[in-house]
Amino acid sequence: MADDPLTKSVIQYDRLFRLLGLGAGGLVVLSILVLVGLDVVYAGRVLPGVQFLEINLGGQTTEQSQILISDRVGQTQFGVIKLEYSGQLWELDPNQFGFELDAVKLANEAMRVGRRGGVWQQLEERGYAILSARQPIIRATDLVHTFDQAKLITYLQEIATAIDQPQRNAHLIIKNSRATELVTSQDGLALDVDATVVLIAQNILSASAISLPVTVTKPSVTLADTNILGINTLIARGVSDFSGSPKNRRHNIGVGAGKFDGVIIAPGDTLSFLRVLGTVDSSTGYRPELVIKGDETTPEFGGGLCQVSTTAFRAILNGGLPVVERRNHSYRVAYYEPPGTDATIYQPYPDLKFTNDTPGSILMDTYIEGSKLYFDFYGTDTKREVQLDGPYVSNVTDYPEPIYIDTATLSVGETKQVEIAHRGADAVLYRRVYQNKKLIRNDTFKSHYIPWPAKYLRGAEDAAKVEADINNVLPGDTANENGDATIIQPPLT
Repeated sequence: MADDPLTKSVIQYDRLFRLLGLGAGGLVVLSILVLVGLDVVYAGRVLPGVQFLEINLGGQTTEQSQILISDRVGQTQFGVIKLEYSGQLWELDPNQFGFELDAVKLANEAMRVGRRGGVWQQLEERGYAILSARQPIIRATDLVHTFDQAKLITYLQEIATAIDQPQRNAHLIIKNSRATELVTSQDGLALDVDATVVLIAQNILSASAISLPVTVTKPSVTLADTNILGINTLIARGVSDFSGSPKNRRHNIGVGAGKFDGVIIAPGDTLSFLRVLGTVDSSTGYRPELVIKGDETTPEFGGGLCQVSTTAFRAILNGGLPVVERRNHSYRVAYYEPPGTDATIYQPYPDLKFTNDTPGSILMDTYIEGSKLYFDFYGTDTKREVQLDGPYVSNVTDYPEPIYIDTATLSVGETKQVEIAHRGADAVLYRRVYQNKKLIRNDTFKSHYIPWPAKYLRGAEDAAKVEADINNVLPGDTANENGDATIIQPPLT
């Protein structure tokens, strides 16, 4: 209560009257003078200190206040109000929510300051007037009544769905040196809708973005609390998009990614992708996919596993971890764009290897959201700064002529595209890794891609049949290979 302006004023006047020897009785007299005297001195005029924005309305009549307010507001509509939180931005049009600055209403409200509400509110506002302290016509609690509050709250509740999240404690169970259960901690977030309404009302004419008030609830158990291995926080993430993949490829991506989910790499250890992946066949859950080798078509298990290795490679890149072994694909593939950020694997070679050079263990967490594959690395934050420069593409070559493979699987004369044409190119990606502002790693990743022809199955009477689902083939789209990628269609005759 001691911080209340009215209480401060009373204390000040109490001291003054004590000095004058008037005591508590003087306060009663003062209160009467404040309540009655100002009405005499400022009869028909706004009390001192009352203002609209930067305009002082003290001593003005209602009509004079209305003119001053009208000149300040004009007839223009409100501009867009920007709301921001954690890099997210929303734009709100106040005109859609009935915001009005009516000069007549505002002038009347100015006249009511010190004359509105109960005795204590009047005494407080008149105390400010005596001290000529600034007080706005409309305060936060008044503004919320000047527009369609219910409609605005509904709008803000929609924004809240993009911000709000429950508080979550971390949970980690490790068995046989592998994580079997992982739940990361999460701050609870809740947009304070009522406070946001007030902020919008207070800043209705401001050009600055409003920082949304969000209540943060910290978890009681963090990832660091669950283990002694240094698995404390997210240190790297790799992402790739396999949109357009046929069903068998999608299945194999899920099976392959699952082989790495929960894998823990101790400090100083080197992970071999092929060693963790193990055997790739029907016994380990993979499905066959049509593969073209030369002029032959053969079903082969594990198509799509390079999506997994490519995603892991991107996490390795982003984490600033040392790459021991990596090889790019022979040709550019839409799933792995941009070029130079892919990694191919195939038993028994080539492999993808990297070393954990951090002071703590690294936990690999893999998951799929829609058509995107994620590799998250959890470990000890080394405060590294990773700078990726590129990839830079050069030496682009054109598509080769398409190849047709005869098969009795299709009707005579029918064609089915099973591989997409790709331009040849070279790509180079530079990576610089800093720790404590000191360069600790300077890598150059070079990739060479050969031109690749489109391949078609063509129905022929005496040809061999394809022992595979011919609908389980590559997508009917290709990457933007240096801005000029097209699918070569078979001739019409």
